Amino acid sequence: MAKSWLFFDLDRTLWDFERNSLETLKGLFVDADLKAKGVADFDAFNTVYQRENKACWDLYLAGQMTKPVLRTTRFRRALEGVGVDCLHTAEFMGEEYVSRGPHQTHLMEGAIDVLKALRDRGHSLHILTNGFKEVQHIKVRNTGIGDHVDAVWTSDELGHLKPLPACFEGALRGAGGAVESAWMIGDDHEADVVGAHACGWKSVHFAPNGDTPADSPAVASVAHLRELLAVLP
Repeated sequence: MAKSWLFFDLDRTLWDFERNSLETLKGLFVDADLKAKGVADFDAFNTVYQRENKACWDLYLAGQMTKPVLRTTRFRRALEGVGVDCLHTAEFMGEEYVSRGPHQTHLMEGAIDVLKALRDRGHSLHILTNGFKEVQHIKVRNTGIGDHVDAVWTSDELGHLKPLPACFEGALRGAGGAVESAWMIGDDHEADVVGAHACGWKSVHFAPNGDTPADSPAVASVAHLRELLAVLP
């Protein structure tokens, strides 16, 4: 079997971002004593936080917000949205979220088994993520993913975010791979699939909710990671 270079996104593809983030936020809600500050309901806070977090990440990915600003701003805006105007609390939650979150270890179902099986086929496995380097490497190490991949490539270290071609090209060059044998597997259709396609890579869209566009350039769309074993070489 010919060797391929398989690049996996991390958050929401291998690492169960939603579950891990929720557990971290619940702990912060208690430790920041938000009930005493007038926020009686975690779900209400979380709804506002998710909205503000997405808005801040959209700005970050567009190059309109820096990483340090994002960390505090998403919590400041979320707190203001539930009636808490306290920069100190926002700064505390921002720092603690980044500190605690990466130590959560829930993975998407089948993640380790699939990585093992693909490596047994002789492929070179890598992580290619837009996440922050100081947290993504911790996630990979603490979950055991690092035992089954050859390298972790973060946008921080590459100097470019997916879907920019320079991000994919830098990772592939560092991995010593060939364009015709490169694959990207990820949940973000624009960043992972469209970005990979623009560089001549093949791709698989990981879409547990079945939200792959009809005109997607992906070779395949899968709802479960184990389906990759029938799609990838």
